[in-house]
Amino acid sequence: MVRIIAIALVVVSAYFYGFHQGQNKEELKNARAQISTLERTIEEFKVKQTSDAVALSELRLAESASRDELDRMRSQLADIERMSKTNTDRERNRCLRLAVRYKEVVDRADRAIKFCAENHK
Repeated sequence: MVRIIAIALVVVSAYFYGFHQGQNKEELKNARAQISTLERTIEEFKVKQTSDAVALSELRLAESASRDELDRMRSQLADIERMSKTNTDRERNRCLRLAVRYKEVVDRADRAIKFCAENHK
């Protein structure tokens, strides 16, 4: 009788041990799948980060070129204003100054729109 109980305990113990091992294998399989998914997500974000860094660098270069162009235009305006003698000349200079400000605002808006269009699809 004791032998039967011992055998029954061994069988029950083996069942629970096997069941526990099966659970561990399933959990390990799920963990590996999650790790694989996370690694792919990390790689996608690294690629996106690199793309954003390149786009930001290009944006900075374009902004620098635009600032240089605006500085050149302002310098030309200052030269023209110094040489202007009549009210008509001064009025024309005010219009040119407004044109420079308008160009600056439009350039900023264009860069922002281009950046958003390229990086936030």
